Order: sequence, then structure tokens, then C-alpha cells
Amino acid sequence: MKLKIVSPMGQFFEGDVEGFVIDTKEGQQTVLEEHIDCLSFFDYSEITILDSAATEPIFVALGYLHLVQNEANIMAQFASTDANQAERIFERLSKRKQGERGII
Repeated sequence: MKLKIVSPMGQFFEGDVEGFVIDTKEGQQTVLEEHIDCLSFFDYSEITILDSAATEPIFVALGYLHLVQNEANIMAQFASTDANQAERIFERLSKRKQGERGII
């Protein structure tokens, strides 16, 4: 399956993968070849790529997963392999988002 991860900074990851695990607002999803088409949203997630070659996890904040015809596109406000940086950015973006709604 093809996986793309994109943020406002540009394309963060693109490649063929056996599958991946992502935490969405509906719960943790394991996405494998021939997964049903879906649209899921997430606040913060560690993405674990399921491949024989070990890759480091990718951390994403505030976005969605769009899966259609065995192509997964993840659009996120932020993507990084640095968990600490991703958590700080997520907290900052979440506070800004709450402030826009008048929730503080």
C-alpha cells in the first residue's frame, strides 16, 4: 500500500508499506493492504509503520487519514520523528485552536 504523510512544511513521508498503526478519534486503527476506504481524524498520534525493515515512528498532530483504493494519505498540521517536539507543537496548536473557539 502507498502511504503519504504531508504537513504544511511539505511532504514528510512517501513510500510503499505493508501497513501502519495510527490512533484516531475513533480508537487505534491498524491499516493493512486492501483496507476498506475510510476517513478518520486524529488529534495526536504515533504512527508505527509495519514493515520488515525497521523504521522509526512518526508523530503527527491535528489532521486526518484518508484511505481510498489502497492509498493512505495523512494530512497533519505537524509531522516529526521527534516525539518531544511533536508533543510541544501539539499542545501549542491545541491551545490556539481552543482560543479560536473561545474555550480556555
